[in-house]
Amino acid sequence: MRGARTGTRGRPGPEIRRRRGTDGRTVPAMTTAHTVPLSRPVRGVQVRSRQTVTACVPTYGRVELDFEPLPEGAPSSCEFDCTPHPERAPEYEAALARGVLQELAAGTSDEPSDETPGAPEVRRSGPVGARVVVRDLSWHWTDSCEPVFTRLGVLAVREALSCAAAGREPEPVVTRVRLRP
Repeated sequence: MRGARTGTRGRPGPEIRRRRGTDGRTVPAMTTAHTVPLSRPVRGVQVRSRQTVTACVPTYGRVELDFEPLPEGAPSSCEFDCTPHPERAPEYEAALARGVLQELAAGTSDEPSDETPGAPEVRRSGPVGARVVVRDLSWHWTDSCEPVFTRLGVLAVREALSCAAAGREPEPVVTRVRLRP
C-alpha cells in the first residue's frame, strides 16, 4: 500500500478503510464506472476456504462481511471493523479488499465462478455500489496466502448479490480455493 492508487482510467475510486483500534489509514483503491446500488443490506456473509491437509499449497482463510447499499453512483468501499486472527496481516486485508472491490466493479475477476466449488452464481447488469464492512478475518501462519483472500472477497460479493437478488439470508460458503500454478 505505497501511496495512492487509481483505476485504469486514472480516476480516484473506492476506498479501503481501517477502523476501531487501528491507525485510521484510508487508501484509495480501484475505480468503478457508474454504479447501481445494492438492493438491500446483506449482513453476515461468511466465506471459508478449507485447509488442504497434506498439501504444500496454502488454502486456508475465513472472513465475515456485511454489505450496505450506497446511493446510486457512489463508489464502493471496504472497511475493516475487526481484529484479524491471529494478528493483523495487511497483505491479506489488502488482498481481500482487492477481491471485493474487483467483483463489485462488474465482475472484473478473471476466475469464473464454476472453478470454485460452492461459489454462488450471480448475474448483474453492471457495477454495484456497496459499503462493505469486514467483521471477521482469520488466517494461518503457513496455510494462508494473498490469492486465497482475493478469492474469498470475490466469493463473498457473489453470495451477497445472490442473497439480495433472491431476498434470502446468506448461507455460509465453504470451499477449497484452487490456486493456479
